Amino acid sequence: MPSHELEYPKQPYSTVKRLNDRARYSLETIHGIINSSPFINVAFQDSTSPFPAVLPMIGQMGSFSRPSADLGHVLDLYLHGYVSSRLMNLARTSPSPSGGEEGEEEGIPLTLTATLLDGYVLSLTPNSHSYNYRSAILFGHATPVVDPAEKLWAMELVTNSVVPQRYQNTRTPPNNAEMQSTSILRVKIKAGSAKIRSGEPHDERADMNDEELRQKAWVGVVPAWIQFGEPVAGGVDKVPRYLEEWRVEGNEERRREAYEAVKELLASHRTIRLSPLTLRRPACLPAPSSSINTRIPIQARNNSSTSEPRISHHYDDTNPNHHYWWAACSPSLTSLLRHYTPTQQSVHLSWFRNNVIPNLGPRPSSSYRLRSPLNYEGSPYRPTWNFCSAPAGSSSSSPKVKGTLRFSFEPIPATGTSQEDPTNQERYRTLFPLLAGECHGRGETKADLTWYDEVQEHMYLTASEQTLLRSKLACVPGNQLPPEHAAIAIGCLGDKRVLKPYFFAGPKSMMRPGKEEPEVKVYLPLMHFFETEEAVVDALEEVWTGPHVDFNKAPGTHTWVSFSYSDRTGPYMTVYLAPRLQEAYDLGVRGAR
Repeated sequence: MPSHELEYPKQPYSTVKRLNDRARYSLETIHGIINSSPFINVAFQDSTSPFPAVLPMIGQMGSFSRPSADLGHVLDLYLHGYVSSRLMNLARTSPSPSGGEEGEEEGIPLTLTATLLDGYVLSLTPNSHSYNYRSAILFGHATPVVDPAEKLWAMELVTNSVVPQRYQNTRTPPNNAEMQSTSILRVKIKAGSAKIRSGEPHDERADMNDEELRQKAWVGVVPAWIQFGEPVAGGVDKVPRYLEEWRVEGNEERRREAYEAVKELLASHRTIRLSPLTLRRPACLPAPSSSINTRIPIQARNNSSTSEPRISHHYDDTNPNHHYWWAACSPSLTSLLRHYTPTQQSVHLSWFRNNVIPNLGPRPSSSYRLRSPLNYEGSPYRPTWNFCSAPAGSSSSSPKVKGTLRFSFEPIPATGTSQEDPTNQERYRTLFPLLAGECHGRGETKADLTWYDEVQEHMYLTASEQTLLRSKLACVPGNQLPPEHAAIAIGCLGDKRVLKPYFFAGPKSMMRPGKEEPEVKVYLPLMHFFETEEAVVDALEEVWTGPHVDFNKAPGTHTWVSFSYSDRTGPYMTVYLAPRLQEAYDLGVRGAR
């Protein structure tokens, strides 16, 4: 950066006259707006047309002579275009200055603008509506770049302005045909200015004093920003890391800037209200019969109300972690809720948004890896659909749709899992009783937590056990998830919620010095899947791969089968039998005779 902030000189054609308190002349501010815009509007005059021409083009500020110069330095603007386009032809045929007029510049004169939208400002009257925005205008003269080295440098500069590192991750350098078909213009900037609007709506005092009008018209700001979606592969399916980081971090940065424009408004309100919120269903999910989009009114918690539960964290739409998890989780939840009534959908989504989202921890990034054992990919959230005999929403629901939504999650602190608490048990210990009260409303815990407290006392690790667990986890490979300690599940029954705590013995079992970890078995009740003993025998004979066994001669009824694994035996199956009591009695009687 220069030792002091540089500004463009104020020329009659570049000075902001209306609302000049919004004007900026700083090089860093203006160049930042230009470089953040996906395209630049380029205006020029063509002698063959009575009208000025304006074209959207791709461009970037930079300095070939000083490549390390930052946005606060004097920079040129490089524009990329096709060799035979009208602007490129005009620039090539533009006469050089004759020297007759002092200060005459070489090249075709251009006016260049860029605008970034940060929000829709909605006020009490149509005339007072506005945008939160950042706009910049530059004035300069353009000449074609003829030096091959500068042209190649500029092509890399412009390409990487679209996606950072993209030039290095494609076929480069360009071949002769590509170099011949592409022209680069260098624009020497003569003057420039920026105009920035941020903040809340501004209304006339008379309208502000009109209580009826204030009750009728919603007033506020709807933040806006460019949002990049999930990449759609055209060849290799795996999205490269540099591309995903650019997409995620770019979304977060633009979102942060949009909310930065209303930070004073946010600071003046203790609650953020979003109503209605449109949740768009991913293309891979079936749409409900009523509509492609599900519009569900959702309002954030009003922290000033004494009747609200005392949850330690609340949803904050300006928090990038909360925003990430809401954007990632709400589509699947909305899809599974489509069989509930609109009111029930709103209730459950609002509860999930305000109570679960803030407790999912940091968003995944290059510096934070998801490590929850709840899912194989490390995500701390899992929705499920439980099939049962009761309809999802109410007795009036479709008889063909029977089941309930349940979602589970592992509570994670806002700063992520710590080395001091690798199983997040302290977060669980604090959160569960609060959620138990929230399920019943108004923070009143009507559930009997006696058994929960009893189990918790025996399943939680002591301070010394936490230390031992950390030493054991230090030997676990980096790609292996830690043992699961506890999870919280919420079942949605109509407009009610049922809270269920889950405890897992993995961490506690690792505290048994010198002993192997207990085996885990999966049990299946055979009579739930087969109607007769003959059907059970046929199925067992079909899957059995061990030594020959005549299941028909087994002394009892086959009741259960279990599957397990141990280091000593590998994967194995166990078949369980129940004695046929009447047959045993008959055999005993005959033997006594």
